[in-house]
Amino acid sequence: MYDVYYTTGGGPWVNAGTDTWVNLWLELIAPKLEVKPVLLIHRNRPKGHEDFKFPIETHWHGDDLKKFEKIVKDCRRIHILHGHYTPIRVLEENKHKIYSNVIHNSLDHILLGTHGTDVPLNVHPFSDSEWEQSINEYATHSIWVGLYDIKYKNKNIPNFYEFKHNIPLSESNKVGFAARTEARKNPHYMERVNGYVFTDSEDFKIMWKQFQRLDLRNVKIYHYDSTFKDKFYNMDWGISHSAFSYEPFGYGIFEAVDRGKLPIIHKSWCSGLEYPYRASSKTEFHDIYSKLLETPFDEKKKWFNVIKSFMIKNFSDKDKWMNDLLNIYNI
Repeated sequence: MYDVYYTTGGGPWVNAGTDTWVNLWLELIAPKLEVKPVLLIHRNRPKGHEDFKFPIETHWHGDDLKKFEKIVKDCRRIHILHGHYTPIRVLEENKHKIYSNVIHNSLDHILLGTHGTDVPLNVHPFSDSEWEQSINEYATHSIWVGLYDIKYKNKNIPNFYEFKHNIPLSESNKVGFAARTEARKNPHYMERVNGYVFTDSEDFKIMWKQFQRLDLRNVKIYHYDSTFKDKFYNMDWGISHSAFSYEPFGYGIFEAVDRGKLPIIHKSWCSGLEYPYRASSKTEFHDIYSKLLETPFDEKKKWFNVIKSFMIKNFSDKDKWMNDLLNIYNI
């Protein structure tokens, strides 16, 4: 007897917060499961890490499709750690086995977060809102990891973040953007800003620099590579563009603070927190950026300590996160 844990990513190929979540699950949850877990990754195995070994039995969709489908067919339960945003046949054919589904983002909120704003691109690729609703209806337990309310019935188990760097606030006024190029991350706020971008450089150049014709003459663009992360965060920048629309959790926001960067956040992120550096448009972002150039360091440091203390107080309970998940998986 075994349970299937289905995901689209994980391991050393960390490209998003969902990958981070899956890796934490593998490290902290998998060893404590009472029924044998089998990890199924619905993608082709990336090149360059063929020797990487997952801590539990793992199969890739692209290696042997028939075997992948048979494992799903013969399992006791299906637990979705992170699924595709479009219908998947192997899940539809075995929907009666879906016991839990982890919701990392809500498509309706992604679209809502860009509708009526200055975001020039508001289409989320490979998405199906009806599928999002259906998969949550199939699941016995829907688990929402985010910090705001969504319309689907769920058990809210917010992510956690461990501060491991605790670097003091940088005095630099240059801006760093370390996120994917999707519209809700608002990459266009970096126009006419002095700073650095760390993302998929090809997508960024095509979608934003060329197609949107942004003025990025003062921005240095670095292609995302997890091995380059430390070097990027050690560069001369002290303000983080973290103004992401309807950010579910925001590992990147936490990491920016952990590494000594003062974040400019979106008005929708933890709106109950008193914090002055919030922007929901490019104009607002540039206004705040201009003010920060003139703000005394002691003032910036005060608010840096406010947001860091808030993060630690509310989102650092690893044990609660583990126990809440295990109470679902080990029933």
